[in-house]
This record gives sequence, C-alpha cells and structure tokens, in this order.
Amino acid sequence: MTPLSKHALHLTSTWFIRPGCETQVDRALDGLVADVQAQEPDTLVYMAHRPVQPQGLTALPPSDPHSVLFFEVYRDVAAFQRHVAGPVFSQFVARHGDLFVAANGKPFTF
Repeated sequence: MTPLSKHALHLTSTWFIRPGCETQVDRALDGLVADVQAQEPDTLVYMAHRPVQPQGLTALPPSDPHSVLFFEVYRDVAAFQRHVAGPVFSQFVARHGDLFVAANGKPFTF
C-alpha cells in the first residue's frame, strides 16, 4: 500500500440508476473513469463500481443493481474541487445526468 499525504481526501458516493438505463450507464461510466484517470493527475484513485450478485454467493444486505458506488482519492480538497468543477465531470453530468435519479438537477448522491 502506498502511503498518502495527510492532506489526501478520500470519498465514497452512491448514485442511483434510473431503471432501464443500466447498459447506457455502464458504457458512460467506462468513459468517465478513463477520462478522469487520463486528464486529472491530482485524482489519485477514481473507481466506479456496479454491484453484482455472483452465482452462489450471498450478500447481506443484498446488492442494489441500480446503484453505482464511486470510490475516490484526491491529492487534497482543492483537487476534488477541480474535479467537480472541471470539464470531465461537468460534461459527464451534462451528457449522462438524466440516466440517474436526480435532486436539484444533479444526480442524487448518498
């Protein structure tokens, strides 16, 4: 494990997919993750996880197939603010935000 600065910001966020939009979300998320990794050097980790229930395994509570869990690590708070205000994330929300349950015009985050 690589030690991170005490200033690093670690976040998780859960978004909820509108029913019927799962395939579109999977494609869109692949692009988002690749773009963040390529264009945001101060975003140290950026992963989007869609839970699956493997055959024969039981998860409690059961996984929600309409959720996306983001796991993010930023060099510092300023790096996170640049990510949220930056072109990669802003364009993703503008193009694909309607695939997610929204609040105040933005994907609902839990």
